[in-house]
Amino acid sequence: MKKRIGRSNAPDDEWYTPRETADKVAVWLSGELPPDTPILCPADLLPDGSESEIPKALRAAGFANVRVTRNLPVDSLFADWREGETVVTNPPFSRLGPLRRWLAQTGAKFCLLSRPGGLYGGCWTIPEMKNAFHATDGREVAAAWFQNIQDTRRAPPEAKALGDCALCEASACPNTPYTRDWRPGKKRKLFGWCVAARYGFGGDFCPRYTAGGKVRFNRFFIKET
Repeated sequence: MKKRIGRSNAPDDEWYTPRETADKVAVWLSGELPPDTPILCPADLLPDGSESEIPKALRAAGFANVRVTRNLPVDSLFADWREGETVVTNPPFSRLGPLRRWLAQTGAKFCLLSRPGGLYGGCWTIPEMKNAFHATDGREVAAAWFQNIQDTRRAPPEAKALGDCALCEASACPNTPYTRDWRPGKKRKLFGWCVAARYGFGGDFCPRYTAGGKVRFNRFFIKET
């Protein structure tokens, strides 16, 4: 297995989804959502005007109300999104920031491909899709399918941990939505991207874990509820 460090360089936004991958996502969603769920695929009209494999797979899995656009919702006033639609797409990675903010503002349900750290807080990975994405052209990137439909978190064996908050050498925790109220020194196991994606908790992480005088790569944790 290749080492996944929890950081991902995606040089462009052309990471098209293979049908096999789209089918797996659609089948997972069909076990969580009714077939009449309104679904928006907002980044799924290709340059030639055809649809991507994602809406095709959703319809094949039994979803009867799938709307396809090439208009990613990133603006709360002008987004082409209808109340109640679940957003399902492989978005341009360069637009994850504004898309994430729009999702937080609207509370929309979603299932999206994201690199590590692209989506966080209140969402979980689809463990069956694992921790890497293979595009139609064969390229590979560290990424997982994130969703806020079903809490899929499971506790991994502690032996898989790559750190512990109790051992962090930082003077303060990062000012992020999920760690700003913390203080270093509390025992909390931290894991790498591979484990986090496969155990459902890729949406919560610390970007400043410090050990041996060095800031380490993103370390993921199961958020306390």
